[in-house]
Amino acid sequence: MDRVAFEAVRDVSGKVIRGDIRLVARRQTQPALVAENIMIENSSGAVLRLNITYNPEVGSKTFNVTAAGVGPICRLDVDGPTHRPAGRSHKHSLQAERCPDRNLPDNVGDRADLAGKTMTELFEIFCQMADITHEGTFFPPTP
Repeated sequence: MDRVAFEAVRDVSGKVIRGDIRLVARRQTQPALVAENIMIENSSGAVLRLNITYNPEVGSKTFNVTAAGVGPICRLDVDGPTHRPAGRSHKHSLQAERCPDRNLPDNVGDRADLAGKTMTELFEIFCQMADITHEGTFFPPTP
C-alpha cells in the first residue's frame, strides 16, 4: 500500500465498528489489557482491523489499525515512550510502501494535546479522527 492508497482508505466515508469493545487481560500481554481484531467495516474493499492496548502500569494507550496483507497502516500512541522528534503522545501513519514492514517510523506527528486523556476520551477522538462510527458500547478498563 502506498501513500495514495492509504489516503483513499483513510478518507473513505461510512467506516463502522459494530459491537461492544472491552479491553481484557491476556497472559501473553500482561500487564497490558487489549481489545484485538476489531473489524472496521468500510466500502474501500480493504480489510481493516483495530487493536487497542492499555498498559495500566505506565498509563500508555495505543490504537493500531492494520490492513490485511499490508500490516500496520496507522497508530496513535498516547502517554507511551517518547518517539523523537515527537513526544510521548504521537501519531504514526503510512508514508511509503515499506512503512508497514518497518512499523511506521517516518513522519511521526506530535500529539501532546492527547496526553492524560482517558481511554474513553481517546477512543472517541480516534473514531472522530478516522471518521469511524461505533455502533456499540466502549467499556474502558477499570482502575
